Amino acid sequence: MSPDTKQPAAAAPHGGVKIMVWPDGTWCWQDEYCPADYASMSDDFEIIDMDDMPRVERLARDHAQLCDDILNELH
Repeated sequence: MSPDTKQPAAAAPHGGVKIMVWPDGTWCWQDEYCPADYASMSDDFEIIDMDDMPRVERLARDHAQLCDDILNELH
């Protein structure tokens, strides 16, 4: 029997970081979301997994200022 030569899967580079984005550009980290804080907001939000590159690229293309705000908070 030959040894298993499969490499372990690499960890996701962003560790499952997700953001919630509303159509008006409001956003928050999903793990910090508290419904009471956003009671005045619609339920029409999108959850974007930062490991889902097509969605992140679309977010960057459609909401450049929002992406800049997120990057500034990360630093």
